[in-house]
Amino acid sequence: MDIQLIDFEKEAGKLESPRRPHDMVFVDDSLLRAVLCEGEGKWYVHDYDEFFLHHKGDVVIESDNSAIELKPGTGILVPAGVRHRTNSEDEGVFLVFRHRKTACTLA
Repeated sequence: MDIQLIDFEKEAGKLESPRRPHDMVFVDDSLLRAVLCEGEGKWYVHDYDEFFLHHKGDVVIESDNSAIELKPGTGILVPAGVRHRTNSEDEGVFLVFRHRKTACTLA
């Protein structure tokens, strides 16, 4: 596989509803996903690290011990095993980078 251009605005336009991610790219076992966030999310625990890169709107990533508000262009790493969720009063869009052959559990 060679380098490839991704038109993120075009890909984000394929998002149809909150919490229904759009898988954009698979490279080996890595996954790049666009996610539309709105409202209060469910609590999750993953057996992989997950990196959120915020694109637009306001999104808060909560864990049991903290809440971090993301602004466009900022990101956060959620380590494996940390219970977390996303919340957004208004619509927000972010990218999620993770390993694709792993488990996600509602917590």
